[in-house]
Amino acid sequence: MPATKILTGICGSTWQAVTTLFLHLGDGIHPREALVSKTGALCRLSVRSHAKPPMLKTEPTTHLRVYLIKPSRYDDAGYVVRHWKGVIPSNTLSTLNGLNRAVAESAALGNTKLDSVLVDESVQKIPYARIRRDARRMRVVIALAGVQSNQFPRAADLAARFRKLGLDVLIGGFHVSGVNALLPGRSPEVQQLVDIGVHVVRGEVDARWGEILTRLLNGTLPTWFDLLTEQPDLSRLPLPVTDGHYMHRFAVSDLGTIDASRGCPFNCSFCTIVNVQGRKMRARTPQAILKGMREQYSRGVRHYFFTDDNFARHPQWEEILDGMAAMRAEGFKLTCMMQLDTQAVRIPNFVSKAQAAGCSQVFIGLESINPDNLAAAGKRQNRVEDFKSMVDTWHAHDINAQCGYILGFPHDTPASIKSDVQRLRDEIGMDIASFFILMPLPGSADHAKAVREGVVIDPDLNNFDSTHVLVEHPNMSRAELMQAYREAWDDFYSVDHMKRALGRLDGYRYWALFEMFMWYRNSALLGEHPMASGFWRKRDRKERRPGFKRPNVFAHTLNRLRYTARQLKAWYSLLPEMQEVWLATRKPDPTEGRVAAIAKSALSFRPSVALANFTARFHRWKNTRQDLNAFWKGLKHMRWLRANPLIAPWKAFREWALMTHFLLQLYIESVKESRAGLVPTV
Repeated sequence: MPATKILTGICGSTWQAVTTLFLHLGDGIHPREALVSKTGALCRLSVRSHAKPPMLKTEPTTHLRVYLIKPSRYDDAGYVVRHWKGVIPSNTLSTLNGLNRAVAESAALGNTKLDSVLVDESVQKIPYARIRRDARRMRVVIALAGVQSNQFPRAADLAARFRKLGLDVLIGGFHVSGVNALLPGRSPEVQQLVDIGVHVVRGEVDARWGEILTRLLNGTLPTWFDLLTEQPDLSRLPLPVTDGHYMHRFAVSDLGTIDASRGCPFNCSFCTIVNVQGRKMRARTPQAILKGMREQYSRGVRHYFFTDDNFARHPQWEEILDGMAAMRAEGFKLTCMMQLDTQAVRIPNFVSKAQAAGCSQVFIGLESINPDNLAAAGKRQNRVEDFKSMVDTWHAHDINAQCGYILGFPHDTPASIKSDVQRLRDEIGMDIASFFILMPLPGSADHAKAVREGVVIDPDLNNFDSTHVLVEHPNMSRAELMQAYREAWDDFYSVDHMKRALGRLDGYRYWALFEMFMWYRNSALLGEHPMASGFWRKRDRKERRPGFKRPNVFAHTLNRLRYTARQLKAWYSLLPEMQEVWLATRKPDPTEGRVAAIAKSALSFRPSVALANFTARFHRWKNTRQDLNAFWKGLKHMRWLRANPLIAPWKAFREWALMTHFLLQLYIESVKESRAGLVPTV
């Protein structure tokens, strides 16, 4: 996401575009999604009756409205995690939106009118009042979609609330699908939902969505609907459909997501894909994908994020990339990002065709650079000795490389993690790294083994977001692993590293990477994961997790002021830091060269060397701000009383001039990206 979005917001201007990044944790397609304990996290559900209150419409209806809701999660203080603007739209919502439209157009429900409302709780409040009003005049169904394990406690609370209103509730996603994929029976927290009449749907609903709605209308849909062993043929199914109203809640409103394929041919022990979506690759046809891109282009969709766990294993990837390249040749300003394995560079022509298709960034499942860790995880296809040449290949084709990196493998220690992160940064040359903490995932071999061996796991599913330590590590304490995780972010995104990485780039790749550095560094300063963050955190005083006391208005306002101060403090640290990186790595503007030549010519008529030296010193601030940092640091602890009253105003003017130049340059580059059809990256 362009850092411009942060900077222009600080100045009071409009937020600029932000892009999605590769969410190896997204929408229920990523293996690091969450973990469930051996016994499960028991949810306090107060609803015990399935009876519908008389206020709701229960007679046969000619209008069915499906609220497709993507639940958020609770933070450590019990508040729902919600932001003013998001950076990661949900592919699950777009997929279900496409399915709902297809069912409506097919008249599968007879004379019943069908429509849907998309609600992503990470960027908007759930419209309870509207739902209650709709329920009085039409049939309303609540579909809690794409629920990951860390979102399950929030989803369970919402399910109980809607069941108390007498509404039909569906729930699906990787938690209910994966938690017992390799284990017998039903986990207690899922059984509790079944007991209160929630329809738990396991597996992929794409081929059965019309049947599910039909049976829900006539009252024959069971509360346990198991589709886990059914793996639909994607070539016969509708594409995800973006919703304009929904996408405007994100910093990039012209971004589309699409799962071109599902499944994974590999067998990593920490991954749930192979046990939930299967090892056989199932794919959409290139013709359908390209046709959908043309149709959605007319609705303003310019950028695409392929949410496939491994796009390079799509059996017809070449036709898709060639088709996108042909569209770009026609004048379509298309760009894309994709998730890949480390072996994608070995596929003949894959990298060059990705470049021609407008690929700006790839997300690679690197996981570790310790061969022992990779062997323990069953990820033998990753060969550490090839990592550097792999990254160099992407760089040679003007594509930035980002990796997912897991901390907490059995052979990790605090010292080895620090050393490996430095190697990843300096030796391998990875542009961006997203760090996660290892946990056994429901549906994975690691999870099944942990349950069989009675491993003690944090029972609170809300913590299963890959940023909490949930199990004991053989080589370090929980506190040591957490500290190593925090230090990994600081070490990788150090000023020196950002200077080195950006120093070798120019043009679009320079600004794309600069903006990513700015977003990731900002998230690290706020203690948030950049892939699960957004712009300006909101906290609803009335929406708090059961068991947490609702604060009074005064206490809540005070907490919000503290958060605002923390945000401003982070920006106060971030802006000078990134400005120093920019000054040290920016390429001279041609205009600056012409001005310098004029100045040099003027000085040639003045014999005084002293004047030339004075002029050079006067302009030195254009290239560094280290002396400014030293000056402001020297004003701490009441030293400002001893500051030269003539020097301080000059330093303040320089600070203003530098910051204005910096913000203006970022804005200009953002406009250039937009006009050129380049996708801003996070």
